[in-house]
Amino acid sequence: MAEQINISIPQTLYRRVRELARARKRPVDDVLVEVLDQALPPGDEPEITDEDVAVEREMQAYIALHPMLKEKYLGQHVAIFGGQLIDVDADYGALYERIDVQYPDQFVWLATVEEDPMPTLVFRSPRLEPVE
Repeated sequence: MAEQINISIPQTLYRRVRELARARKRPVDDVLVEVLDQALPPGDEPEITDEDVAVEREMQAYIALHPMLKEKYLGQHVAIFGGQLIDVDADYGALYERIDVQYPDQFVWLATVEEDPMPTLVFRSPRLEPVE
């Protein structure tokens, strides 16, 4: 199934794609798909690293701790390591500096405690248009 999107690209790039499409006697969108498919790495599943495991573990710990964190530390910055709350500060920079010194080569989940543990991010779809 194809996903329809719109993106803005520089006019010079659009002209190049259009010329390539004419030379191949194919629609511009088909040529763009083909070029992107050739340029991007294969869709194989990425290898899961130790850092990926640590990120997932600390994220799940943060989500589990969120009700307590929200009650006590709403609006403050927290650090989660080993599934536990290890530090809190109203100043993100100060918290980051302490964590960087104490855990220099380890992943520590740093987050601002908000109403929702994982806020929803909204992105608009790009449109494909020639840029003048």
